[in-house]
Amino acid sequence: MLSWTGWLFALAAAIFATILAAAANQPMLQMAAVAAVSIAIALIAIREHRQLNDVGAPASAVASSTARYLALIWAWGGLTLLVTYLFIIEARWAEWWQFFLGFAFAALASIGFSFLLDRDRAAGRTDATLVKFGRILLKAQVVGMVAGIISLFVDEKFPRAETHADWAGCNIFFFGALAIAAISLNAIRSPANA
Repeated sequence: MLSWTGWLFALAAAIFATILAAAANQPMLQMAAVAAVSIAIALIAIREHRQLNDVGAPASAVASSTARYLALIWAWGGLTLLVTYLFIIEARWAEWWQFFLGFAFAALASIGFSFLLDRDRAAGRTDATLVKFGRILLKAQVVGMVAGIISLFVDEKFPRAETHADWAGCNIFFFGALAIAAISLNAIRSPANA
């Protein structure tokens, strides 16, 4: 499990890699950076889930871990959009800030959920209702991510040429959605004890 310093370092490195690639104004390079960040976070989350299951951790521990990694993806996506569209890309994309706010809300909600689960576990309690609610939210989130990915293809927004102002955002949406879906599906399939 990463320490808070590790989390902040991972978030900063992920944002830096993504905006550096966007600054080169090369959609394929930025897409590769976004893919690498998303895949890395998803694989680390899945590995941590496996480790928690191997030691017989309660379902609330897996749920808390899941929420933290989802918060990392949402925060990375939101902060990357913020920096990219405020300081990096000169083309104007009017809707970026709405996605930033949505991602920020999702990140804060995810980390808040993780804190609730950790607090209960530290007090020696397990809130089965909260864990069950989290699993329901994960299922809804998977459906939302699949719908988002499909809409990117239907609307011809992925892959996106740099002639469109939202090209960097569309890459973040696509690979972020894949990572969120992978982490969520892995947690849903988790055999952790309740």
